[in-house]
Amino acid sequence: MDLSVIGVTPEAEAVYRYFLRHRGESVGSVPEALDLDPETVESAVETLDRLAMLDLNDRHRVTATEPRIAIERLVEQRLEELNAEIRRVFGARDAISSFMEDKREGDRSSPVLDIERVESGARVRQRLDDLAFFSYKETLCLHPGGPFNEVMIESALPLDTRSLRRGLALREIFHPKALEDQRMVSYLCELAHLGAQIRVTDQPMDRMLMYDRSVAVVPIDPKAHSTGALLVREPGLISQLVIYFEGLWKAAVPLADHLDPPGEEPALSKMEQRVLAVMATADKDEIAARELDISVRTYRRYVADLMARLGAVNRFQAALRAKEEHWI
Repeated sequence: MDLSVIGVTPEAEAVYRYFLRHRGESVGSVPEALDLDPETVESAVETLDRLAMLDLNDRHRVTATEPRIAIERLVEQRLEELNAEIRRVFGARDAISSFMEDKREGDRSSPVLDIERVESGARVRQRLDDLAFFSYKETLCLHPGGPFNEVMIESALPLDTRSLRRGLALREIFHPKALEDQRMVSYLCELAHLGAQIRVTDQPMDRMLMYDRSVAVVPIDPKAHSTGALLVREPGLISQLVIYFEGLWKAAVPLADHLDPPGEEPALSKMEQRVLAVMATADKDEIAARELDISVRTYRRYVADLMARLGAVNRFQAALRAKEEHWI
């Protein structure tokens, strides 16, 4: 229990507790009772007086304010201060529009393409860290290569974790060969557990990172990533890169399905096909069983199994779903 959050120091708390237990005692009795020096006691008393936790009209007969009133009042005051601070912080966002107007004016006055070339590996990593930190919506990633090495995973995981805990959407597409290393699989599963959306595709793709659909980072040379990166901010190019990403995303499969492919629905046997056909026409189980030349009990077992596989609550619905699934 930390009362400093509402302005009560440990010494003030001790003095307050003393007067709660010893109603009507004097300030002068506190130093000896609590083994505190007089200056510390006086400072604590002044704090409690300022916080309206003590009645000091008569310093020889001090009364402590009832705790439910004193503490609740301080909590409410602190909450009001925090709410006011939060409103001031959020109010800073109002400056974005004016700054953006300055940026637009700068964009209009600049005739060159907004593409920055960064060649130093250390500078590329720093720029990626900055872009990830200042993003506030989503990050899109394409990873065409093989698995990250251990150093890359150890450096990437904290950054990705930080982004996800800040509420950013993280969508990443990997090539299957990236999952040939179990450490890489564990890393991706950890990201998925934290909320990242990860898909896998064997379609050809180029390395790319995109932040808030406003900045894309691509290699200067797709075949030699060590040469550096291009930071692209041109809206027309960004739009095309988003379309490129979404096309790959649509064709890719979720990580969980890649790691554990869902089994295909087993083919229906000839008897199951006949049972489905009869279910749609026969009014009574006895008639259906006679037509299939099986017992009523066997027919009903077939029906129950087919209904369960189709997720149907009755036979009419089972027949409809069987047609929708092209089983009959």
